Amino acid sequence: MAATKTKRSRSIAEPQRGRPSRKFNRRLHDVNIGGMESRPKLKLKNRLYEAVYDLQRGFGLLQEVYDRLLRLAVFRRDYLHAFHTMLEELRARTNCELTEALRDRETRDSAHLGRLRRKWERRFQAPDDTAQTKPATAKPHRS
Repeated sequence: MAATKTKRSRSIAEPQRGRPSRKFNRRLHDVNIGGMESRPKLKLKNRLYEAVYDLQRGFGLLQEVYDRLLRLAVFRRDYLHAFHTMLEELRARTNCELTEALRDRETRDSAHLGRLRRKWERRFQAPDDTAQTKPATAKPHRS
């Protein structure tokens, strides 16, 4: 006779399985940092870096395929080496273009965030500190 297994209810303290709800994800992306719409920009930036990662992973997979084909020794080695070289050239040119575009974007973001930081620093500076940071103007003495 087969034993029947009873299913117990999950305790509240046990972690839930699966992915977080859409409501949870929406709340994470609606957080407004520094009074600016940084989340959509951050989301786009993350997607750009993920795309670059996926592309690099794809290049890596192609390299592994070429290595396997070389080990099989069915195809001409000189052709495989030529194709492998073309793959490496394509990878290098792709990386050059993508990193240049990402560098320009990061430079703009860095400048923008630096301006915001300086604005916040000035806002929270003590009143006696502002007198020290302003340059003293020399007034001519009347004789």
